[in-house]
Amino acid sequence: MRGLLLEMGLTHLTHAVFPNGGRLIVVDFFLADRRMVLECWRTAGRRGVALGWMERNAAFIDVKFRRLKATHPSIRCVALAEAPHVESAVLTKVVGEILVHADGVAYSVDELGPAIAKLGGES
Repeated sequence: MRGLLLEMGLTHLTHAVFPNGGRLIVVDFFLADRRMVLECWRTAGRRGVALGWMERNAAFIDVKFRRLKATHPSIRCVALAEAPHVESAVLTKVVGEILVHADGVAYSVDELGPAIAKLGGES
């Protein structure tokens, strides 16, 4: 992912840490000049197993997004959730219903650039 972000011309910090009360929130990538965080997860599992795993991770990431926005309201949150062996419409429904605090969601690397651009993240 780091290489893809660099290829897209996006400067970033990997595993950025944000204070949250007495705790810390670690995100996969922070695009500081865009005030944007990016959380990524992927599974090569099949439909049922993959959906369960994607659903649990979406819930965890949505909690991170909610907490980040509570303490850093200007931050925009983007998720990349990939499950190539799951039908796109099903993945979008399951993950999309959970990620209510995400400003953008991509379900493939190809969708990531447009998701970032939509939020004003183009270089």
